[in-house]
Amino acid sequence: MKKLFLIIFLFLSACATENPLKNMRFQPVSSGEYTLATWHKIKEMGSPLKVYIEGDGHAFDRKGRPTDDPTPKGLFLRKLAVDDSSPNVVYLARPCQYLMGKNCTQKDWTTGRFSSEIIDAMDSSVASLMKKARTQEVILIGYSGGGMIASQIAVRHPEQVKKLITIAAVLDKDMWTAYHGDEPLTDSINLDISKLSDINQVHYVGGKDKVVPADLTFDILGNDNANIKLIPKAKHGSGFDKIYEDIWNVR
Repeated sequence: MKKLFLIIFLFLSACATENPLKNMRFQPVSSGEYTLATWHKIKEMGSPLKVYIEGDGHAFDRKGRPTDDPTPKGLFLRKLAVDDSSPNVVYLARPCQYLMGKNCTQKDWTTGRFSSEIIDAMDSSVASLMKKARTQEVILIGYSGGGMIASQIAVRHPEQVKKLITIAAVLDKDMWTAYHGDEPLTDSINLDISKLSDINQVHYVGGKDKVVPADLTFDILGNDNANIKLIPKAKHGSGFDKIYEDIWNVR
C-alpha cells in the first residue's frame, strides 16, 4: 500500500503543472480488484452528484498497438469537469489510468475494457462517491468508451440516475468494432440498449467524428431517436464547445 501511494504522489507531482484537475481533491477509491483515481469537489451534501467518466485514454498508440499505460493524454473531459460550477462534481478515471495497480493487465484497456469486472468496479466507485456526498441522485457524463460505462451503470440503477449524458460514446461494442474492422472485444459485455428507454438521457455525437461516427450512433439508437444531438463540426474530443453550458447547467 505504501508503494502504491508513493507512485500516486510521484505521478501527481509530475503532472501538477499540466493537470487541470489540480484544484479538485484527489482521492483513490478501491473497488474490487482495482484502485481508481478520482478528483472531486463536494460542497453541498444531499445534492445530485455529477460524475464525469473518462474515455479509453491512451489505450493504443498511433500504429494501433496496445500501450503499457492507458492514462489519457487529452484534456477534453478533465477540462469539462473542472469548469463545471455544480456543487458536487467528480472526475472518475477508468481502471489502470493514472494508477497502475498490481491487478492491472493489458486486457483491462483492450479486449476487456467493458468486462463485468470493470463495470462492477466503476459502479462500486460511483456508489461510494454518492455515499460520500450523501445523495441518492447521480448525473452520469461519459465520454467515448466512458459513455458505455456510464450507460451500463445507468441501466443498473435507473431510479438513481437523474440524467445520463454521453459524448461521442461507444454504445454497442460489437457494431463499433465491426464498423472499423477491428478484433471484437471478446472479454467485454455489451449494453442492453432496450434498458435505456426509461432513463432521462441525451447523446451528443460529432458530425466529423471518425472514431465513433454519428451514423453509427443513429444506427444503434434509431434514426428517429430524439435523444441524439448532432454537433455538425465536432470531432472526437473536440468541437463540442457549444454543448458545454448545456451540460454544466444540468443540476
